[in-house]
Amino acid sequence: MIPRIRNLVICCAVLLAAWLWLGVKPAAAHAVPTASKPAANEILETGPETLEMSFSEPVVPAFSSIQVLSAAGQPLETGPLTPISNDNTRVQIALPPLNNGSYIVSWKVLSAVDGHSTSGIFPFGVGVGHMDMSAAGPGQVVTNAPRPTPASLVARWFNLAGAALLLGLFAFRLLLWNPILNVDDLTDAEIELDHRFARRSLRLGLVAAGLLFLAALSTLISQSSQYDLLAAGNFGVWLNTRFGLMWLLRLLAGLALALLLWRLLAGVNRAPLAPLSPALRGGKWWLGLLLSLAVAATIALVSHSAALLRGAGAAIAVDFAHVAAAGIWIGGLFSLGIALWQARRLPADIKAWLYLNAILNFSVLAAAAVGVILTSGAYLSYQHVGSWGALASTAYGRVLLLKIGLALIPFAIAAINLFWVKPRLQRIYDQPAEPAALLIRRRFRALVAVEAAFAVLILIAAGLLTDMQRAQDAPLISAGSAQTVLTQQVEDLTVTLTLEPALVGENTFDVYLADEDGQPVTDAREILLRFTFLGQSLGTAEAFAEGMGDGHYHLNSSTISLLGPWQVEVAIRRAGQFDVFAPFRLEAGLDSRIAAQGIGGDTIDKLVSFLTRARGLAPGVALVLFALLWGILANKAADKDWQLAALLSISLLSFYIGAQQLFQFSQDYTPAMFASNPIAPDA
Repeated sequence: MIPRIRNLVICCAVLLAAWLWLGVKPAAAHAVPTASKPAANEILETGPETLEMSFSEPVVPAFSSIQVLSAAGQPLETGPLTPISNDNTRVQIALPPLNNGSYIVSWKVLSAVDGHSTSGIFPFGVGVGHMDMSAAGPGQVVTNAPRPTPASLVARWFNLAGAALLLGLFAFRLLLWNPILNVDDLTDAEIELDHRFARRSLRLGLVAAGLLFLAALSTLISQSSQYDLLAAGNFGVWLNTRFGLMWLLRLLAGLALALLLWRLLAGVNRAPLAPLSPALRGGKWWLGLLLSLAVAATIALVSHSAALLRGAGAAIAVDFAHVAAAGIWIGGLFSLGIALWQARRLPADIKAWLYLNAILNFSVLAAAAVGVILTSGAYLSYQHVGSWGALASTAYGRVLLLKIGLALIPFAIAAINLFWVKPRLQRIYDQPAEPAALLIRRRFRALVAVEAAFAVLILIAAGLLTDMQRAQDAPLISAGSAQTVLTQQVEDLTVTLTLEPALVGENTFDVYLADEDGQPVTDAREILLRFTFLGQSLGTAEAFAEGMGDGHYHLNSSTISLLGPWQVEVAIRRAGQFDVFAPFRLEAGLDSRIAAQGIGGDTIDKLVSFLTRARGLAPGVALVLFALLWGILANKAADKDWQLAALLSISLLSFYIGAQQLFQFSQDYTPAMFASNPIAPDA
């Protein structure tokens, strides 16, 4: 009977993976505007009858709003928000007759994919000759990313913690513990330990199911604080979104797991103390593992990966593998800690045998899980961070770095267990009562406890990441606005260039021309600004500045939107004279501040600049080194040939991708890749 149930679980897992891969419709990370009619800052001759907005992913019309305000801040009476596309990515409102003037559009929408709210503003005008561009740049909509709320953070952390504990409980029992005790000559002490460990782990499982219930309640509180879900019909509309549906499925899976765990605990309590007890090895345990994987799937289906425009199915499958592997590893640590604690009073010879087998089996399980975590994590980081600058200068990127730093500690402890504790446990197997053996086993328990403690911190960081705007879409953590002033003497002109707020993105560029006596030069026919990014060859952007009188010329531009070195060249054209060119070198730093090149910047800025220019060099070297180190670790962790082959597949994959990156770098490399001309061009 048990093999049949095991096969059923495997088939269901394969079908679940196929559904994750093929059955998911792409969207984008948080619902942000992609277009609007009227467009941001558009000047219309006559007032439009409707206002349309398109978003990067489906929105929930019942919980979304678009409001139009007059220049005095008075809300206009508009029609209801209605969808105009089948997938709810395009919506519109009917407008009243509009008089000449400026208007501000204020919008707020709820994503149907990840349950996040986004909001923002943009201006447009009717019959006006000039608009205030301070709210948004030309054609640009200001979007406010949602801030994580305490209830939302608690919900996401409880979801991850509950899923991890449940996955670890069932995977540890089925894949590690039962194979260790799958012998007929168990002693009474080992049989009693088996039952005692089952009771403790099942009680922990009930706590994990309780965390899933509290997560569902916290999610409901978080969403109800923004939308009246208790109002008639609102709750049903919310459940029809993907986020609401996954919330419901996760709640039902949690309730089913709680009932299953309760029945398993009752069965263990009633079962006689006999070897290979069916109460500890029945098909219900495999059902519990399947339900735990279903909980992990509901988490992946509302993750950042579920909101990608391209390749969402593959990204969700990788995200699911990441959540499942992390759960098996972290939850397995807790189960291992409980087992070692319950075994502390066993006779020395039985304890030595149990500890040795536990570390042998857990080494393979943990190594496989960590390998999946590392490879899937690298892929997800590439998808959701995208650049070295975003990793170092966005909130998402910095929390990810914190998570990686926290993970390095338990990974290092696992390496100590593998390379130091495991060989010593093998050597002292024949002298289990020696003081050295007792000390090693005590240290092993302590290391597992520390590893589990850091795993909790990793879960907290992961919960925060899932509730933050991903780095590819998030604004930089920037310094305060300021003004950058640069002056240059070129031939008979003094050219002054000012930038404000001198931050990456939309800036005001003001050019002031003066002669040798300091008097304004007013005979310039054209002032052209050329923007060139010096970090890599991207071409040059040009824009004409508008004359404001008295040698003052003005331009709004968002061209400087990349971190790194820039050149802004001011070309001055006067009637009857040669053109004058004034090149200014600027540096956009990680704090998004734009300053004169050579002013500001630190080691981190230089490192990020180097990594950006190197492109695939750093990832390629890292992947090849990881492949070699993982091969050594796999050889140490594996106890059987098939285990070694499975673990080495991670090395082969990493080596292949790393070699590709290095080969591409060798093709792209030129001596100028890591250098730019430090001398600005002269006339």
